[in-house]
Amino acid sequence: MNTLVIDKTKDWTVEDFLLLGEIKTPCQLINGELITSPAPSPLHQRVLQKLFKVFDKANLPGETFFARIDLYISKKNVFQPDLVYLSDKNKENLTIRGIEGPADLIVEIISPSNGYTDRNQKKNTYIAFCIHEYWIVDPANETIEVYTPEAGSDVPIIYLVGSGIVKSITLETLTFDLKEIF
Repeated sequence: MNTLVIDKTKDWTVEDFLLLGEIKTPCQLINGELITSPAPSPLHQRVLQKLFKVFDKANLPGETFFARIDLYISKKNVFQPDLVYLSDKNKENLTIRGIEGPADLIVEIISPSNGYTDRNQKKNTYIAFCIHEYWIVDPANETIEVYTPEAGSDVPIIYLVGSGIVKSITLETLTFDLKEIF
């Protein structure tokens, strides 16, 4: 049996990350550090499934991908968002390795093991990378926070369960009641 040993003494690069191949342990490259995480909880998976259905129902001109797909951001950042929407105009960013360029909309679903990373390191990196829209979905609080490069990483639009309809800022046909998700 092979055991994955992570060298924490060095800065990892995309080249190092690619040498791992398709391993069973989910991992991401965040600011040169290889980060592993446990499998998502059933609640996390249910929320992801419902979100994917909402995106699918919106009939968006492009493709929606759900975890795990690699999003190559820089030499030291390869993220695996929970959900990625790539419009037809950005389809050239889709390669055999994953997505190599900005996507239109990224969704991360908060779990106890990833809250800090998604709300800080990843959020700031996504905004700097010019992701048009970044959603943080929090099943525990039944909220969605929406961030855009124009508003910055400190000014979210927050949707609460029971407070109306969620409307994407960049995708006009993507609207739904938050009760559909939680």
